[in-house]
Amino acid sequence: MKNFFLTLHMISMCLVVGTLFLQSLTVVFRLRLKAAEEREGLRKTQKRIHKFIYYPILGVTILSGIYLAVTTGVFDESKWIYPKLGLLLVLIALGFQNGVQINKDMLPKKYAMMVHIAIFLIGGGMIYFATVKPF
Repeated sequence: MKNFFLTLHMISMCLVVGTLFLQSLTVVFRLRLKAAEEREGLRKTQKRIHKFIYYPILGVTILSGIYLAVTTGVFDESKWIYPKLGLLLVLIALGFQNGVQINKDMLPKKYAMMVHIAIFLIGGGMIYFATVKPF
């Protein structure tokens, strides 16, 4: 049963980071579109993906991660889990920020790129802590 949750967690974690990364990238691309109809069509697609794919997968990732952490005793044995959880909170906040950016039609491109780059760096940091376990 633990292997099932481990596989589920790893797949859902990849989907969360990948979906969020692509969603933030499409926000940047949407800013380059000239026609209002094209921007609105892409925005509607982004809203559906964010609402019906990102949030449910995020829920699966959090629940499976909690199950794995509790059953393996990682909170008692490992200190690397706490920085990873901190990065998870930042990633969730960036996900909500990405949702705000999706709803806005115009925003500064630099601001959209900062969120996009931060998602990439935070995702990389989470992978580092989970694989290397530095402390």
